[in-house]
Amino acid sequence: LEEIQAKSFLEKMVFITEPMRTDAYTWREGTVLAAQPSFAPTLLQRMDQVSWQGRLSMVNQHIDETKQIMSDNIEMILENQESLEEMNERSKTLEEMSKTFKKNAQSVKRFKMWQNAKHGLVLGTAATGLAALVVVPPLIALL
Repeated sequence: LEEIQAKSFLEKMVFITEPMRTDAYTWREGTVLAAQPSFAPTLLQRMDQVSWQGRLSMVNQHIDETKQIMSDNIEMILENQESLEEMNERSKTLEEMSKTFKKNAQSVKRFKMWQNAKHGLVLGTAATGLAALVVVPPLIALL
């Protein structure tokens, strides 16, 4: 801030004193305070202006920093939104896959149940038939 104020002040000094510097002798080697009577009020006014502009430049710098932060935040929000949309698509795909998996699992479960039931029926029938072959002839012989 001080450097900006100093540069601004020097630029204004050069601009303001240019008309007075047309006569180099009076300006450089005149009386001790040759330019003071006409220049002092202007100098004070310009110094106040430099001080005000310094504060203004600080505010402008703060505004620029805030704008940059807001810009970065907006970019991050947009990136996050894209990421959320991607995740949403993935979740929908996974949900569809899970429904398909559940259907297939139920189908396999039913198939296995029927297969087990058939095997049970075949084994039960075979066991009953075998038991009948073993038990029935002695019973018939007893009668």
